[in-house]
Amino acid sequence: MTTVLSHQPIETDLPDIRPTLDGAVSARARLGMAAGAAVVGAGVATLASPTTSTALTAAVVGAGLVTSLAANWSTCGMSVAGVVAAPKQPDRKGSSTPLRRLGWHALGSVSTGAVTGALLGAIGSVTAAHLSPLWLLAGWALFAFAYGLHEIGVLTMPAPMRRRQLPRHLRRTMAPWKVSLLFGAIIGPGFLIFIRSSAYYLLVLGVLAVGSPALGAAMFTVVSLGRCMPSVAAIVHTRRGGSMPGFLSVMCVVDRRVQAVTGAALVGLAAFAALALA
Repeated sequence: MTTVLSHQPIETDLPDIRPTLDGAVSARARLGMAAGAAVVGAGVATLASPTTSTALTAAVVGAGLVTSLAANWSTCGMSVAGVVAAPKQPDRKGSSTPLRRLGWHALGSVSTGAVTGALLGAIGSVTAAHLSPLWLLAGWALFAFAYGLHEIGVLTMPAPMRRRQLPRHLRRTMAPWKVSLLFGAIIGPGFLIFIRSSAYYLLVLGVLAVGSPALGAAMFTVVSLGRCMPSVAAIVHTRRGGSMPGFLSVMCVVDRRVQAVTGAALVGLAAFAALALA
């Protein structure tokens, strides 16, 4: 592992560096995790016996926590880590440190993310008022189950997103702290870039269903802070003597394992929501 973490920059393109889902986590392991998560989710719902409204709020919080973990490991997240954590080149404008750039990135992401969550909650407060909480929770559970299976590779669900990545050319024309801030602002809303995890869709649907601007702002803030994890990990790794190319390589492997865990978590949340209906 030490060798992998400290290798020199790769001179040629290696499209297979990110393993397939089957290559990273076996089908048996993925199905086993999903089944185990379903049992846990159903058990929690049975013991807690939440009301429909409480169960929907809890499901949204769960989706937000899952999104904060799972939405990080795309090429966008790696690009940000490269800007925030990498040493500043002497010929670049501005004076900054990785920790300062991390702060700017978090500020940009939280600023736009919190506003997005609050707006979704406000929209939901109007639309959800005309729908039954029972049907909202049932619909959310169905989507959570379907997208959980999508994440573990059992079926394929629609995944609408903006395919364009972050404007990388800015890395060569702007001061690093400004790039960190701008990248954070673009990433914050979630839908302006590549959507790495299906958990994001469940978070948006849940915030709309609950119809609470405060909950929306809070959960999108959690996701924005969670999306700083690649940069935090990169800073820790490089301070311990590791290389950025080595860090990026390992994160490509972690990505698929996080995907499998995400799928299991969504199945567990679906089971929780479904049992709460009983």
